Amino acid sequence: MKLGMFHLVLSLAAVLPLAVVQVKAAEPVDESQAVELFQAMEEGLVEVKLVPKNSLESSLSVTNKTNRPIVVDMPSAFAGVPVLAQPPMGGFGGGGFGGGPGGGGFGGGAFGGDDMGGRGGRGGRGGMDSGRGGNSNSGGNQSIGGGMGGGRMGGMGGGMGGRRGGGMFSIAPNKTHKEAVRTVCLEHGKKEPRSTVKYTIVPIDSYTDNKTTQVLCEMLGDKDLDQNAVQVAVWSAENGMTMEELAAKTRQTARNNPVESYFKPGELQLGAELLAQANGRAKVVEEVEKAKADLENYKPEKTDDTIERLTEQVLSE
Repeated sequence: MKLGMFHLVLSLAAVLPLAVVQVKAAEPVDESQAVELFQAMEEGLVEVKLVPKNSLESSLSVTNKTNRPIVVDMPSAFAGVPVLAQPPMGGFGGGGFGGGPGGGGFGGGAFGGDDMGGRGGRGGRGGMDSGRGGNSNSGGNQSIGGGMGGGRMGGMGGGMGGRRGGGMFSIAPNKTHKEAVRTVCLEHGKKEPRSTVKYTIVPIDSYTDNKTTQVLCEMLGDKDLDQNAVQVAVWSAENGMTMEELAAKTRQTARNNPVESYFKPGELQLGAELLAQANGRAKVVEEVEKAKADLENYKPEKTDDTIERLTEQVLSE
């Protein structure tokens, strides 16, 4: 009897873990019920917070404000914009030590980072010269552009006619989904983003109508793509910087450190290639959008239906 009970306990021990796993298994995401992120924000279904760590990476959290599970359809690209324009800093302005083309300033943490001309270290971004670009506000923190997937090389956002999304996920009621997103600077010359400055996330095409910039931000969804190379291409596309200016750009991470080139030769070369690819993709996107608009606005021309009307009249008589 005792032996039979022992065997029963062993059998239950083997079965129960499997049953628990089966209960906890995630249900598949129903894409037909998905709500686009910015639409969900507008309807008050979700609360979204974008907290920049720096110009290279931000933390994105999406909280379900409803009492039911919702599926969120993420965009392939976005822009992060400071909620309030920061007042111009005094003293050295936005350029720090050595503003102007080719002068990256003392950007290392030892000298205050973003308030002194840009964050130091590999891939650092930030204030050094005039901050060119149509969205630039002198003295404020820079806006950033990011990608959430869907922009891998080759597919480029889902291909012709595909959904250019950044993926979908389900959020339980009153729960929060968090993820890290890769970003680049959209306003050369302005101060480094930081977590103490409040940012909001907006559609990339509401920030800039530059299709090439939009495509480049989509590319950031490819985690294997060199982020510095994308920055080269973005500063060229969005802020009008030439490859010569980007090659001449330098930085000094600390007062006693030697000045070094901001970008490596390989990053500049790849950046130029990405820019060319993004320009080509942007033209395709423009052509597709124009074709869709033409189709929506198409109205058939009126034809001479005299013969048809006469035939109908004769038949009716």
